[in-house]
Amino acid sequence: MPKEKIIAAVDLGASSGRVIVGRFSGDGLALDEAHRFPNAFHELNGNAYWDVGGLLAEIQTGIREAKERFAALESVGVDTWGVDHALLDARHRLVYPIHAYRDTRTEHVRERILKSGDAERLYDLTGLPVINYNTGLQLMETLEAAPTVHEACDRVLLLSDYFNFLLSGEAVNEFSQASTSQLIDVRGTGYSPEALEYFGVPAKWFDGPVTAGRSLGTLRGIDGVDGVSVSLVPGHDTSCAFEAIPREGNSLIVSSGTWNLVGTICDAPLLSKEARELGISNERCGDGGYRPCKILLGLWLLERTIPAFQNRPANDAEWSALTKAAEKTAPPPTLIDLSDETLFNPADMRSAIDAQLKRNGGTPPADLTGYFRLICASLARGIADTATTFASIADREFDNIVIVGGGSKNTLLCQELADAAGMDVTSYALEATSVGNLGYQLLALGEVGSITAFHDIIRPHLKQQRYTPRA
Repeated sequence: MPKEKIIAAVDLGASSGRVIVGRFSGDGLALDEAHRFPNAFHELNGNAYWDVGGLLAEIQTGIREAKERFAALESVGVDTWGVDHALLDARHRLVYPIHAYRDTRTEHVRERILKSGDAERLYDLTGLPVINYNTGLQLMETLEAAPTVHEACDRVLLLSDYFNFLLSGEAVNEFSQASTSQLIDVRGTGYSPEALEYFGVPAKWFDGPVTAGRSLGTLRGIDGVDGVSVSLVPGHDTSCAFEAIPREGNSLIVSSGTWNLVGTICDAPLLSKEARELGISNERCGDGGYRPCKILLGLWLLERTIPAFQNRPANDAEWSALTKAAEKTAPPPTLIDLSDETLFNPADMRSAIDAQLKRNGGTPPADLTGYFRLICASLARGIADTATTFASIADREFDNIVIVGGGSKNTLLCQELADAAGMDVTSYALEATSVGNLGYQLLALGEVGSITAFHDIIRPHLKQQRYTPRA
């Protein structure tokens, strides 16, 4: 029997983080959770920031626990959400606080760009719509609010890149993560000089970007953890999730979590007028390939609504009971408009949803069961409508929707999606982001020759559930 390769995925999400150990034997991949911890941004004087020091401490704890349980641990890789970043001086010290993407500080920048008519030009340059959290807009706001940053800053690393640096000492900009910035040339493999100039960002702040699947060096800074390498994986968690899924037929992919990201992997960007109007983001895979997707509000609506209720689910059994109760309720006559910007980061999500429903002639639900059904139905309709438009733009006929992430475990959401889209939905029971992360570590270690080869190995072992549209 071949010796197992022991590797660990550090997967940071906007609401939680985890360290997942992968045990690869050459004919399959087994997963063990070493550490899980909550994550949230913090408000200070009206602005939102990440506790990066606290996150690093949790990462180190998770790696230490992984090493204690699996002494042969050989590699770690880090993925995070996109767009947020660290500004560093020549000695790699922080020169500015790390804002969270839900900070509203960039709203005036976005409005100015939209009013100027420059959004179409920026889309043609970068393949990304003008969204208030894009790195380019954040950097433009930072430089306007604190002009001295221009001279103090020597390097910008997006968060996965920054954690890679803290763990390995190597500062690189990874491709999938860089593609969330609205600074990459959509037709090339480097940064767009025109986009950098537009946002006022010095070109010297970025290197590369480089593709994933290589070693960054030896892990440092964790007592008792020696001989472990840091592998460069797709830094953007959505890229890891998309690339974990074996290609089957002509599937549309949904990575469902705090956000719902709806898209596919293809050979060329989607840059038509229709793609721009839908708001398709032409992000990249770890190997630099194209991963166009539409970003929709996701389970964030539920995450922020639940605190309004005292009797909220606290374990799997209670979540199951809530789901079954919601399935028995009548379909909501009025759905949530997912494009409503007031839902981006309201102080009270339940009140924001209620206000929107009333504006649209609807009646707010009476209890958590009603909100659960409403949110699932609304998310499903949003994904289904996007799937129809996406198919037309991509000139592809999708025959199946594959869903991964936290939403894949939500049976009500999956069934509502099948009903709304009128096509089968396949839910994979896997930690997709962690699996994609681990696949690229195996590529870096030379254990697999390609991500396709990795898919061939794990395909027979994947558990899936299929939902068919109800009449």
